[in-house]
Amino acid sequence: MSKSLFALSAVVLLAGCTTSSQPPTSVPVPTLAVVTATPGPPPAPTPRAQQRYIVREGDTLSGIAAQFGVAEDAILDENPLSDPDRLLVGQELVIPPAAP
Repeated sequence: MSKSLFALSAVVLLAGCTTSSQPPTSVPVPTLAVVTATPGPPPAPTPRAQQRYIVREGDTLSGIAAQFGVAEDAILDENPLSDPDRLLVGQELVIPPAAP
């Protein structure tokens, strides 16, 4: 490279550099909130109320009891069924709350 081309390159390079009296600006860093679980006693279960259930085709007393997490005897205590093995489609049953 010739001296004049080198000198010209240096001048162009230096001309592109501007000096600023301003300090460089910094970009704010995002902050994240850290959430930690507070240990404590588990929440007390809320007692559930009785529910009503309409018997559908194919339902059995044992299946309904399992679905609601109650004993068959508990359903029988709430409902005067003449034959627990014969549920009628459309029949309304009172389902007691599940035991805790």
